[in-house]
Amino acid sequence: MFRMRLIQTISMAATIAAALAAPASAETVTATGSLIMKDKYGTSEAWGRTLKLPEGGKIVRVMDGTYGFSILDAKGDAIADFLLPQEAVGLELAAGEYTLSPYVCARHRHHHVEVTVDY
Repeated sequence: MFRMRLIQTISMAATIAAALAAPASAETVTATGSLIMKDKYGTSEAWGRTLKLPEGGKIVRVMDGTYGFSILDAKGDAIADFLLPQEAVGLELAAGEYTLSPYVCARHRHHHVEVTVDY
């Protein structure tokens, strides 16, 4: 009987210790931005998925954005500009809504960027 209770106690203590030692799970959100410049017509087309952060977060990954990109706040003001996309990794953002605006090269005139944030 004593041995059975000891095993149950050790098992419960191990379970509690594992739960306390596990890192807190972070939420992840990904935003995208695409831009096509139509020089022949003097127009452009932009679209993407906005970055909505209910609390502050940190950029953990950037895909594409070869020519750089800007992060715009809800008012449309640039809060950060990057010529090298990987420079954005580690940037901390306050809670809010952001839009990505990729830069395009003079030759291809279109590009895409994808940014992932943990909060």
